[in-house]
Amino acid sequence: MKITSSYGVELRKHNIPIRQTLDVYRSAVSYLTEIYEQVWEELESIQKAKKRFNEAEHLIHTTKKNQTRFDFDVLFPKMPCYLRRAAIQHALGSVSSSKT
Repeated sequence: MKITSSYGVELRKHNIPIRQTLDVYRSAVSYLTEIYEQVWEELESIQKAKKRFNEAEHLIHTTKKNQTRFDFDVLFPKMPCYLRRAAIQHALGSVSSSKT
């Protein structure tokens, strides 16, 4: 029999880099939540979750083939894609929950 356990750890002040990352992440989620509330009618009409996520990302992230409507990349330069995508998911979930 294999036993697995997990536990939570409190982040204290000696984890300053993590705290700074959390601050950036939280401000990004706050900004994205405001954006997605503005355009929720467009996003709500998309039924598939992956397509909705892709459209939400295209609204804020500039690529070679995509121009954005909002200046997320200017406000949060060099944000890693995994952190940006987590913030998008969090904001979409928050807006979806509040609208239903």
